[in-house]
Formats: sequence, structure tokens, C-alpha cells
Amino acid sequence: MHMLTEGLKLAAGRTLPALLERGTATPARGLAAGMLMTAAVQSSTAVTVASIGFVNTGLLSLKNAMWVIFGSNVGTTMNAWLVAALGFSFRIDAFALPFVGVGAVLMLAAHGVRPRALGQALAGFGVLFLGIDVLKDAFSGVGAAISLQDYVMPGVAGWLTLVAIGTVLTVLMQASGAVIAIIITAAQGGLMSVEAACAMVIGTNIGTTSTAILSAIGATSSARRLAAAHVMFNLVTGSVALLILPLLIGLLGLLRTWFEQPATPAVMVAMFHTVFNLLGVLLMVVLAAPMLRFLSRRFRSREEEIARPRHLDAPSLAVPDLALHALRQELGRTQSFATTALTGAARIPPDTPWIERQASTLDTLAPAITAYIGKLSGATLPAALVEALARSLRTLQYQENAVAAARQAATLGAALGTAPGAELDAAVATFRQAVAALAAGADASRGEFSAAAVEALLAEVEARYQALKEALLIHGAHARIDIAAMQDWLRLASLQRRATEQVAKAARMLAVLDGDLSPQQAAEANAVDDGNGHPES
Repeated sequence: MHMLTEGLKLAAGRTLPALLERGTATPARGLAAGMLMTAAVQSSTAVTVASIGFVNTGLLSLKNAMWVIFGSNVGTTMNAWLVAALGFSFRIDAFALPFVGVGAVLMLAAHGVRPRALGQALAGFGVLFLGIDVLKDAFSGVGAAISLQDYVMPGVAGWLTLVAIGTVLTVLMQASGAVIAIIITAAQGGLMSVEAACAMVIGTNIGTTSTAILSAIGATSSARRLAAAHVMFNLVTGSVALLILPLLIGLLGLLRTWFEQPATPAVMVAMFHTVFNLLGVLLMVVLAAPMLRFLSRRFRSREEEIARPRHLDAPSLAVPDLALHALRQELGRTQSFATTALTGAARIPPDTPWIERQASTLDTLAPAITAYIGKLSGATLPAALVEALARSLRTLQYQENAVAAARQAATLGAALGTAPGAELDAAVATFRQAVAALAAGADASRGEFSAAAVEALLAEVEARYQALKEALLIHGAHARIDIAAMQDWLRLASLQRRATEQVAKAARMLAVLDGDLSPQQAAEANAVDDGNGHPES
């Protein structure tokens, strides 16, 4: 199984990730992608781990990845059908040995990775069935003298024991296909009944979750949720299948009768493996949405907890004044994210990871604030509250603009490094100190926050900006700095200045909402900023 799986994965190249990335836009397509890729590479583990990797990097949504996982459980049943159809319908050595021979020749003589990988897969395929032939001969002799279920308690307790055996074997071997091949061969050889074999097959499905759990250790919250979805799917499907095991066995017997085929244990076990996984998919049609909601509330990272609204709730919408107060509290939090990002952009070198965390948090929180304002604006409100809502939206827009400018400044600042020359170094440092001071003063969560202090700090930033600009132009004119480098430093200073002005505008709006500044005063101050050559966004 290892040779077969690894060879197929190498031969497939980038087919697996490409199909997962492009073919999972809807639940149906995700289900089909999971089935096809698992059937192709004969490894639900490979598809599961790839899906977790894609979710971990944000290339695949949790909702779509869940259906890929569900599909992979159906796709893995192909292995049972191969064993049942080929392992007991043909003379195994007659078709398996040529696969081993051709595969070995390709592995040794072919040029290129893919032909050699295909040879490995063919050789693995042949050796797998040669192993099944050995098992078949051994179990046919043992089955006549011993029966596994004689050592297992009767009833549900015995079935649970068999499920546990199947689970442990899969965890130890890390290949459910190999375990299922052993189970089918044992059942065909008379070592166990069909019911016992089906109970062990349920255990193999549960055992496959161990790899997903290991893959999710240290991964993102979404990846851990996907691993949990994989575990829940197999536990729910296995529990339901175990509860109705006699009914399923009877149904399979009817199906075999309808198709007028001999009900061999191998085929019965393969049919059961397929039917109970399809049953799981049908259950997920109903359970997937509540499962997604349940998992979305679990495994929250610190960043996700921070990005959740803390003050906005549905009951407060019934009292507009209370809702506006809650909105002001939430905007105070988003102002802290904006000022923190500005502080990170003012550092030498800029703290890019920290800025990205603040930006990501604001990006997550902003839609929730906008939706809350939308719900509140749907009610009949006094004119003063309508204006306050408009200012709240304006505040959020300024904060988002500030973080976007800080992001750009951080990227450019990291590329430029330190300023060339002591005089420019001093001018840059003084300007950045002024920016950092304004960021601290514009944080509305601080007790000393005031509109007047923000205006004074903004004036200092503007003075330091003009001094830095003049120094850069003089150095450029006297060829003390390359013209392209001078333009880059001017652009960096302009981005930091823009981020500062946007933070200051947001602080003015918050001061208006607090009643510390009149709307007319805020409008006049913003008009002055716009007159400095930065059109209002």
C-alpha cells in the first residue's frame, strides 16, 4: 500500500493540489474532488492532509474543505472493491506478477520522476495482491480451525470490541486500505463473519482520523476545525452504521439478490464499506451546516477572539441611544488597532508582522460593525442619531485608510532600511517620533485622549514632515542621495503622513461622538488637512 500510494502521488504531480484548489467551489464539486482524488491516489490520508494544508494557508475555505473530506471517505472505498473484485475473481499470481515485473523495469530503467513513480505504483499494486494471495491461503486454513468472533463478546459489546480492533490496527499501520484488505481476506477465508468484518471496517474509518489530528497540531484554527470535522464525520457515520448494522447487512443481502450475484463475504464487506460512507454523506447534507456553526465557535485563536465584537449585541438595537453608545465603544477598539498599526509603521525597522495582525483584526471586525450600523439605520431614528451613524461609518473608514497606508509604509520602509547620511537619519528619526507620539495621543481608549492634544500632535507631525521633505530635496539637489532613493524616501514619509492624518481624522470623529468637539470644528480641521494635498477618501 505504501508503494502504491506514494507512487501514485508522485505520478500525479500537482494534480492533487490543483484539483483541490480549482474544483471545490461548491459542496457538490468539493465532494466530487475528494472522491476522485482519493480514488486516484488510493489514499484518503493524502487528500485529508492536503486539504488541511490548503485550509491552513487560506487557499480553501472550511466549508468547501469539509465536503472534500466527506468525498475522500467515499473515494477510499475503491480500494475495498479492488480487493474484492480482483483478489477473489482472478488467479492472483497470473495478473499480479506482470504488474510487479513491468513496475520494477520502469522504476529501474525509466527516465524522469513520473515514469519511475508510475513504475513504483504498478509494482506496489502487484505486490499488494500477492500479499492478499498469501493472506487468503493462510486464512483459508486458519478459518477452518478457528473463528475470531468466538473470542469476542456477543452483541453490541462484541461489535464495539471489533470496532476498537479496526481502529487500533489502522492507527498502527497508518493505511486503512491495507487493514481493509486484511479484513476482507479474513472474512473470505472464514476467519470471521461478515458482521464482524463490517464492524472492523467501521473501526478503520475511525482510525483514519489519527493522521488528520496529528496534521492539525500547531496549525491554524480553521485547519483544526477541519480535522475536527473529519473526526466528527467518521464518529457520527460509524455510530449510525453500528446501530443499524443488522439492517445494513440485510439490505446488502437484498441488493446482491436483486443483482443475481453470489453473496461472497468479500463483496459484502466492500458493499458495506461503500454504503455506510454514502450514508455518512447523506447525513452530512443535513448536519453539515450545524456542524460548521458548531466548529466556528471552537478552536478560536487569540486573534479571532480579539476580532470578535465585544460591545455590539442584538438586544441593544432595540434602544438606539444604547446601541450608539455600544458602537462608540467598539469604534474605540478599532481606533486602538489603527494607532497600534501606525506605531508599528513608525519603528525602525517597521514591525510588519505586528501591523499585519492589527490590519487582519480590523479587516475581520469592520464588516461586523458595518452590519450593526446597517441594522440600526433600518429603524426610525431622530436626525441627530442618523448623523451620529454617518460619523461612525466615517470613523471606521478613516481607520481602515490609516491601516492601509501603514501597511504600505511598512513594506516600503522595510525595503529602504536606514536613511543614508547622519543628517537625514536625524530628520527621519524626529519625524517618526512625532508620528509615534500622535499615535499614542489619538488612542481613544487612553484616559488622556482629547481632540486638542491630537491637533497639537498633528501640527508637530506636519512640521517634522516639512523639515524631512526639505532635507530630502536638498540632498537630492546636491547629489548626496540618488534621485530614485530620494523619491522613495519622500513616498515613505508621505505614506506615514497620510496614515497619521487618517488616524487624526478618526480621532476627531470620535471626539464629536463624545461631545468634546463640535461637528463644525471637525469639518474645518478636516478641510485644513485636505488642503495639504491629501484628498479626502
